[in-house]
Amino acid sequence: MAAHASVRHFTIDEISDVPKILAQCAGANIGTIVVDGGDGTAGLVFSGLLNDKPYATPPVLALLPSGKTNMTAAAWSLSGDRREALAALLRKNANGNLADAIHTQPVIAIHQNGAPTRHGAFFGGADVVEGILYCRQKIYPRGWPNTVSHVAAVAILFWRAMTGGKQGGTIDVRGNVDGNHNTWQQDGRFYVVMATTMDKMLLGMRSEPRVGDGAVHYISLRPGAGAVLSTVPGLLMRRLRQGSKRTVRLTNAVTFAFTGSYTLDGELYETKEDRPLTVDGNQSLRFVRW
Repeated sequence: MAAHASVRHFTIDEISDVPKILAQCAGANIGTIVVDGGDGTAGLVFSGLLNDKPYATPPVLALLPSGKTNMTAAAWSLSGDRREALAALLRKNANGNLADAIHTQPVIAIHQNGAPTRHGAFFGGADVVEGILYCRQKIYPRGWPNTVSHVAAVAILFWRAMTGGKQGGTIDVRGNVDGNHNTWQQDGRFYVVMATTMDKMLLGMRSEPRVGDGAVHYISLRPGAGAVLSTVPGLLMRRLRQGSKRTVRLTNAVTFAFTGSYTLDGELYETKEDRPLTVDGNQSLRFVRW
C-alpha cells in the first residue's frame, strides 16, 4: 500500500500491519491513499478505516489493479496497467484535477455475532466458493492471462453444473426491504448466491435489477441444468436480470443462514447455520475513478 500526500510508501507484510499503517497516514494528515494490491487487500483497508476510524473523515482511496481478479478496482477506481494508472493519478493530483475524479461508493459490511465486521465489495456463497478454489488450483497455475483464466473457470463450472447434477448449497435468505419490518425471503438450495454494492463484477458483468430498492444487489441462481443454461444469454451480453429460478434485485440488507464457506472479495471464511450473517451497504467511502 502506498499513501500519497508528500508521497510516502508503506508495505503490508501481515494483516496486522493495516491498522498501524492507516493510523500513521491519519497522523500525517494524508488525504489520499493508494492501495496497490488485489480485492482482499482493498477490503482490509476498508475495514481498517471503518472499524478502527483512524480518520474523523475517511480519506480518498485509489485502488490499483495489482491482484488476480481486481473486481473492486475495475468497478470503483482504476483499471488497466497499474503503472500507467499510478502515473495518471500523480499527474492529475499535481495539476489539481483529482477532485473531479472523486466519487462516493457504498461498500458492503458483513455483520455476525462474535466476529468483527468485515467490509468489502462482493459476498458470494454456495458454488461461488468452489469456483474460486477451482480457479486457484486448476487455472491460475497454467499462467494464463487473468481474463482468460476467469472465462475458462466460469465456463468449466457452468458445464459441470449442467452435466454433473450439481445440487448447490442449502441456504436460508431473508432480505430487508425498507429498514422497517418489511422483508422478502428465499430458502432451499442455490447454485449461486451473491450480494454486492458493485454494479460491475467479474468480466464486466452488470446486475440489472428491476425489483426492490437499496444499495445491495442480491443475485441468486437455483441449481439445475435449465436454470444454469438460462443465464448463458445474459452472460454473453454481460447482463444479469431476473429470470426463471434466478433472482436479481436490490435490497437494503440481506441475511444468510447456512453452514459452510463464503467469500468476501476472494478471501474465504467459514460460517454455521446457527450464526447467521447480515450483509448491508450502509457505509460509504470515497474513491478516485476514471
